[in-house]
Amino acid sequence: MTVRSLCALAALFVAAGSARAADEKELAAISSGEVIFVGKLTKVTAGPVGLSNPPVRSYTLEAEAGEVLRGKKPAGALQYQIRSQDAPAFPLDEKWVIAARKVEKGWQVTFIGRADDATVKVAKAFATLPAGWTLVDGKPVSPWALLGEKAWPKDAPKATGAGCTKSGRPALMAGETVEFTAEQVPALNPMKFKNDMYGDGQFKLTVKNTGDKPVEVPALLTDGKTIFWADSVLVVTNRDPKLLGAAGRATGTKPVTLKAGESVSGTIDTLTVVGVEWPRGGQRVYFDFALGEKTASNFFYYFSAVHDPLREAAMKKLTEK
Repeated sequence: MTVRSLCALAALFVAAGSARAADEKELAAISSGEVIFVGKLTKVTAGPVGLSNPPVRSYTLEAEAGEVLRGKKPAGALQYQIRSQDAPAFPLDEKWVIAARKVEKGWQVTFIGRADDATVKVAKAFATLPAGWTLVDGKPVSPWALLGEKAWPKDAPKATGAGCTKSGRPALMAGETVEFTAEQVPALNPMKFKNDMYGDGQFKLTVKNTGDKPVEVPALLTDGKTIFWADSVLVVTNRDPKLLGAAGRATGTKPVTLKAGESVSGTIDTLTVVGVEWPRGGQRVYFDFALGEKTASNFFYYFSAVHDPLREAAMKKLTEK
């Protein structure tokens, strides 16, 4: 996990006191946690402080869960990073809303804020929503709503729980035993010092059932034969969830079923993501991929002289299909 992607997910108002519950967009980071709970901190250990301005501050948090809103409270300590000029305060006598996600063998905090009544109320709402969704006037809204009628077929099952109020798309989750990972795909034509190390923006996504029983993965859509990755996965960059260019083409909304220990993989092309501000020259571009409540992070080095033409070709290929 990179410092940049962690800071993008972090709640930047911890040091300022009580969270601004009215700002539902700020609190949307809660939905990126695989586990969400209300509890008290029992120990806070300050770690390294970066040399950037403002600096990136690292903490190890130990917490005692009270009310668990989603998942199971993770065992062991939680890792947290925040970019802040001043060191945040973490009073041990206060209650906190904490959201965290699994990264490799540890847990990293995606949100922490004081648990006033308004924040807990919003946290309970976000606990029913996939990562990348938000609340508008208290009502769930999905990024898929941008697709209009293609966001969710009219003849598909309707939401029985939470759902997007603009598109009707259900709040589809991955499931507790599901592991979601992302790895860089090597460049097809590697060029030294340009794309030979980190690839051309394609990522192999893998969904694995880590349990000992078969499971359905509602967030991963299929027609029984083809898995529709572009209609299942959101791409989050700079805290802004976006759709892959091929989204809206699914011909089925069945959940993928995985046997115990079984995994499936697919490749997505981030060069087709609509609305990304691609850098000029060369620069790393970081992504969080969201499948239901699960997220996975990775990056590649965007070299405009190489990737601008590749991006145009990728988009052209999509329009020809």
